[in-house]
Amino acid sequence: MIGAHPVRLAATVFDLLLPPVCAACGVTVEAGGAPVCGACKTRLPLIPLPRCPRCGFTRLPDLASPDRCSECESWPEQLHRTESAFLHEPPAESLVHGLKYRGWTTLAARMGELMAPVARRLAPGPALLVPVPLAPARLRERGYNQAGLLADALAGELGWPCLAVLIRGRQGRRQVRSGRADRTLNVQGAFHVAPSFLAGAGTTHEQAELPIVIVDDVITTGATAGACAAALGAAGFRCAGAVSFARTPPRIPGV
Repeated sequence: MIGAHPVRLAATVFDLLLPPVCAACGVTVEAGGAPVCGACKTRLPLIPLPRCPRCGFTRLPDLASPDRCSECESWPEQLHRTESAFLHEPPAESLVHGLKYRGWTTLAARMGELMAPVARRLAPGPALLVPVPLAPARLRERGYNQAGLLADALAGELGWPCLAVLIRGRQGRRQVRSGRADRTLNVQGAFHVAPSFLAGAGTTHEQAELPIVIVDDVITTGATAGACAAALGAAGFRCAGAVSFARTPPRIPGV
């Protein structure tokens, strides 16, 4: 454990000293198993129907404009579609929080397993999984990229390749509680394809021909996924869409 990041080291020590518990409700679970109890797994909130065919979020059809969706009409054209496994509400919200902020990296395997079926909706055949990158300072602070762990887990479930094609060139403000306009501005121009991939040295010929599926923990407004897709498209990559574990419900003004 020499040289381990403090967050990961603390999580390992707690795992050794305390009985394993469900990351969502805190009940004791079997040692060595998934850190999610059976009850919480059955309570993970699915996204209700009907859903927009592009952004996958619940919406009532607009009879006057059946193809219009206010959630995704402003997305860049390179982001064709997104899929999420669950609503970002309890207990799914607790799993995201545990993975992202509490250092419970073992959650990624279970979350990736649950994301696999919705990832297949974006690309029925093989695709290249590309995690949303963290800014270098945020990566040093956290010690790991939660989107990278989920992408690795998805790769194991689906047998698809996973590569860190994107880099984040600058760190914006934390986006929690930010609105659509602020989120879009915060990530504008923030993502770039790594130079090695631009030079064609980072992928095999077979990987370069695959459509890309962007992987993240949560999709809120689609601003981050859209900025990633735009960067990939500008570099000549073909993006099939983005997949996340959870999707944040739209915020209602004044509530």
